[in-house]
Order: sequence, then structure tokens, then C-alpha cells
Amino acid sequence: MNKLNENVVNFRQLIDIAERGDPNHIVYEFKKNFSENLPEIVKIKYCDFKNDIVSLSTALLDLGLEGEKIVLVGNNSYKWCVSYLAITTGNMVVVPLDKLLPENELELLIKRSGATAIIFENKHREVIEKLLKQDSNIVKYAISIDIENDENEIKSFDCLLEKGKNLVSSGDNRYDNIVIDNKKMTAMIFTSGTTNTPKAVMLSQYNICSNVVSFSHYAKVTKDDTLLSFLPIHHTFECTATFLFGLYSGAKVAFCDGLKHLQNNLKEYNVSVLFAVPLVLETMYKKMQKDINENKETDLISKFKGNLRLVLCGSAPLNVDTIHGFNDLGIEFIQGYGLTEASPIVSAETYNMKKPGSIGLVLDNLDVKIENPDINGVGEITVKGPSVMIGYYNNKKETNKVLKNRLA
Repeated sequence: MNKLNENVVNFRQLIDIAERGDPNHIVYEFKKNFSENLPEIVKIKYCDFKNDIVSLSTALLDLGLEGEKIVLVGNNSYKWCVSYLAITTGNMVVVPLDKLLPENELELLIKRSGATAIIFENKHREVIEKLLKQDSNIVKYAISIDIENDENEIKSFDCLLEKGKNLVSSGDNRYDNIVIDNKKMTAMIFTSGTTNTPKAVMLSQYNICSNVVSFSHYAKVTKDDTLLSFLPIHHTFECTATFLFGLYSGAKVAFCDGLKHLQNNLKEYNVSVLFAVPLVLETMYKKMQKDINENKETDLISKFKGNLRLVLCGSAPLNVDTIHGFNDLGIEFIQGYGLTEASPIVSAETYNMKKPGSIGLVLDNLDVKIENPDINGVGEITVKGPSVMIGYYNNKKETNKVLKNRLA
């Protein structure tokens, strides 16, 4: 079956397509405790991933969270991915937050989101417990990814997942009866706020899925590929491109042990496709050149490349010399451009249409034009199409500033 012809408009369809393609194919691979000398390698099948999503979502529904907002904060991990899809396919709104936020900012954004529950890692436990004790706050449930058993007010992710499995096996079909509104807010994404107060971008499943499907016409990824997840997964680039696009493509995703382990992980997991940003790629290439110059060993090139065949880069311009350097190693490069408000990919190169330093062609379901260009053609980029956001949450003024002639 050619998945590119399927009309995928929500995450349930995305999961079903991936799972029925090959239920026993490995979707995730990671080290259980990567800091140990001989860490256990965990491999998750597509069918088990789907079952975990349904089970966790059923448990969340059992807590009365349908229609509520749930904050998700933590490292790139299998449990993060299960949580994201359990929340959204259960008719709840996910609010992914940056794991590196200072506690005061994390607390502020949780309050602004109006979240009823939080799924988090234990390093954030202090601020979460503080929120739970505030009578004026609406947070009712805190779920830790790390603890094995419930502890006072903190619920265990593992226990909640097991409860969901028991509910499903006992005939609980609430998940199956959920009706997803494809064009309703499913994700609330806070912008970086580098120049002002962070705005909360409202994205629907229709927004995101249309972006995933359209991008698949530009970057060819298959079930034989392995992607490495290392960019912050709360951000739309990593979330849409590596996580959801990887799922749609039927590929396997390995979780990086940390940025300093990136080069080793590329080899260990036989990574063939990498989504990255310029700083990382330029650092990698400079290190390779330095090692070759110092050691005079040509086999360092093959060690560096490993199984890597395709690199996709966004977020900022990349040095053209670095692109040529990777190309000389036999690694294809695809550059693109995007923004959170467009779910996020707006343009990308293709295998047969590329130019080093270019951001490629506009995705086939989007219209882009330059507003009020100067004599050099420089102006504001405007985007129209199905992946453009619903608007900014509780911010009609800013929404009206940027959304004009929007699609229904």
C-alpha cells in the first residue's frame, strides 16, 4: 500500500498506518540505563507501542481527563512518545514544555496553560509538588516517568500504564468510543519568547498530519531506515520530523544518550537518517577534519559516516562548505525552512532539486509569498495552507495580527 496516497488527518490514523504496515517491526530502540557499563538494549515493536498508547490513554480517561490539558516535560524517550500520543488520541491537549526551563518559568507556563495534569521527570519534582500544594492551582494529577510505584500525591507512569492495560483487558472501550475533532487544538506549543512573552501556538491534528504527509513527498524515508532522536522533542521540528514523520514512514527511531554521545550513537544504532541543526553538523564535520589531519587515517571517514545516508537540516543557515564536505562523504543533504506556527515545515529541498545554501521548494500543499518586498526581494514570508496554526491561545490580538485570509 502506498501510504502517500492515504488521507491522514489525525494521529489515530497515523498510528494505524504505521502499525499495520508491519506490527512486529521495531519502532524504538534505546538503552535502559545508558550510564552502566553494559546497558540493556530495549527494542519496542510497533504493535506494542500502539497497545501502550491505548492503555495509557484509557488510564488517563479513567482519571476524568478527557478534554483537559496535560503538560509533558522530559527528555526524548519512549515514555515521552507514548504520553504524547496517549494524550492527543484520547481527546486531550498536550502541552510539551522545554525540560531545560528554569523552575520559575516552568511554573509560569504550567499555570498559563491551564493544565489539569503533568507528566514529568523527577528532576522537576520539587516545582511540581509546589504546584500541587497551591489551592488556587487547577493541577490535580502529577505523573512521574521515573518512579516505579505511586508516592503520596505523585502517580507512577508505570503503575498508570499497567492500570490501563488491566482496564482494556477487562473490556473498557472508552478509548475506542472517543471521537477526534481533527481541527480542534491538540497541542499547545509555547514559542521561545526570545524577544517578548512566549505565545502559545494552537495546533490541530489536521495541521500536523498534513505537514507530515506533505513532507513525505520531499524526504524519502522507509521502514529500513533508523533515525536518531536527539534534538529537543518538545520543539515542533523534532516532534514533527523525527517522531511523527518517522512513525508515518514506518522507520525505527533510536534515542540518543546525550549530545556528547551523538557520534557513538550514530554507529551503535546504525543510524541512516539524521535531523539536525547547523551548529551540531558543523561541529561534527570540524571534528572529523581535525581527526583526519592529526591521525592521517583515511578509514576515519568510513568510521565517521557509518550507515548515515541522509541529513536533514533546518532552523538556521548552514555553511555551504560543510554541505559539500558531507556530500563528498556520500551523505545526501536536504535543507528546509519552517516555523512553529506552520507545524513547522514550510519548504525543503528534494533529492533531484537542491542547491547548497537554499531552503528548497515550498511544500506542495502550501502557498508562500513575500509581503512588501524591497528592491532586493527581501520582505516578510507569509504562509497559507492546512498546516498553519489555529491561532495563539487566549491571545486574540496577536492572532489577528498574523492570521489573514485563513483557510477554513
